[in-house]
Amino acid sequence: MSLKDRLLRALPFSRQELELLISTAPFRYKEYKIPKRKEGAFRLIAQPTPEVKLVQRWLVKNELSTLPIHSAAKAYKADTGLIENVIPHKNHRFLLKLDFENFFPSITASDFHQFMEDNGFSNTDIPTLINLLFKRDHATKSLRLAIGAPSSPTISNILLYPLDRALDNHCSDLAVSYTRYADDLSFSTNLPGILKDIEQSVPALIKASCSLNLRINKNKTTHTSKKRGRRVTGLVITSENEISVGRFRKRLLRAQIHHFGAGKLPPEETEALRGYLSFLNSVEPDQIDRLRIFYGKELMSRLMSR
Repeated sequence: MSLKDRLLRALPFSRQELELLISTAPFRYKEYKIPKRKEGAFRLIAQPTPEVKLVQRWLVKNELSTLPIHSAAKAYKADTGLIENVIPHKNHRFLLKLDFENFFPSITASDFHQFMEDNGFSNTDIPTLINLLFKRDHATKSLRLAIGAPSSPTISNILLYPLDRALDNHCSDLAVSYTRYADDLSFSTNLPGILKDIEQSVPALIKASCSLNLRINKNKTTHTSKKRGRRVTGLVITSENEISVGRFRKRLLRAQIHHFGAGKLPPEETEALRGYLSFLNSVEPDQIDRLRIFYGKELMSRLMSR
């Protein structure tokens, strides 16, 4: 049975509707910009229309789920969160952080086609997958992964499996821990000086093990240590090797709880606060206990219940 037939059996489309969707899917994205931390810089988000999003989610669950994702890849996996990306590094003194430049848009349909062909997918089905999973880039006219498509994170993890394996093997031989959270690569060790060698070896390993056109953003390369403070994907590793959200986030959190108690926190910010409290509970559960003592169980129960 072809991929088109499987889609027709599983989803509420006629054959004519599905054929039209497949041919036009690369154009069915709504684009908007969100500001980056750097002043004046923006990130382009491309959200697929609801019908494209529906198909993309189905494809991830039913067509791509058999492909391996390396254990070093911590983002976008079930039962794996930010904290799982930090744990391998928390007992190490030295930390190196690297960042891929323009990550999702640098992954093209041709990269995907070759990978899927190598993994035994039908040459009849691959073009259908490509049209449904990749967005047409206005500037280059090529098909690329979109920041905003629900399928893009899984596709990136699948395509980076050979690179994650090569980096993990290389690091294991040198007593270095490696994890990747989307475009953020983290390396840590207790051996002084070795992370400089790791930094220099990464571009060669990318070239040797990965067909993707990935480049390291040298402006974001960071070497740090226990003395200078360690932060991995937004979480802080304290001098006692504990994982924390950091003092700044805690101060902001207390201010928001105070506004909630005074009835001054807007509904959308209240929902965001509830989500962050749930995240805090997974990272530092003792902080939730402290907040209950400080603000009272009644207020915290009201805030944390939905």
